[in-house]
Amino acid sequence: MVTSFSVAQSAEPWPLQPGIYFPQAPLPGKWRKSVGVVFTTTPPELTEEVRVSVPAIDFNIQRGLTKHLFLTSRFQTQFVQSNLGLGLRWATPLTNRLFLSAGYEITGWLGALQVKDVFASQAYGVETFPSVSVGYKLTKDLRLTVRSEAIIDLYYRSQVGSLAVVYNRREINGVAFTFMLEQPFYYKRHVSVGIRAAYSNFNWQLWSLYDTFDRNLFYPQLIFGFIL
Repeated sequence: MVTSFSVAQSAEPWPLQPGIYFPQAPLPGKWRKSVGVVFTTTPPELTEEVRVSVPAIDFNIQRGLTKHLFLTSRFQTQFVQSNLGLGLRWATPLTNRLFLSAGYEITGWLGALQVKDVFASQAYGVETFPSVSVGYKLTKDLRLTVRSEAIIDLYYRSQVGSLAVVYNRREINGVAFTFMLEQPFYYKRHVSVGIRAAYSNFNWQLWSLYDTFDRNLFYPQLIFGFIL
């Protein structure tokens, strides 16, 4: 009887836990939010010996639409440049521990640098990120998510003084892989900690460097967020 009871207990789904990256939809009508920072390290090809880790404030908001479908929104800013994304994600459990989701996000970014009487430049663009995520509950509280993304450019425009450059071709700019752990931190709060490895021809956070490389570069990111 003890064995049968244990099997019955293990077959029960574990309770829903807050998670921004884990492929599990919020309950319909419920919100999820997080605030944190993302550190992006510049590739040595762009900054030579100096490896600059550029922090960006990172806000995430999600809302459950149905049992499996939810709305996602993300805002990142470094004050002189910002990025706003909106998307949809569909998630479903495969087993008691294994979860899967597919998503599509479109983002718009904007940057401006102005030094009075010396330098004035600005740029903006639009990108999309189709993604697939696999999540696994390592324990009742610890959850691992692996997400793969394709980075697709839709539009780019930069201007320095009266000189403007515009690209509106739709092409794959690169790929990115994210490895994220989510777990309780204190009381009922949870955290997201992980890394994102992007291999792409362009990164919106470094638009002001105006790199001349026509090839993909490696952009590692460290991500930390408090789930509110």
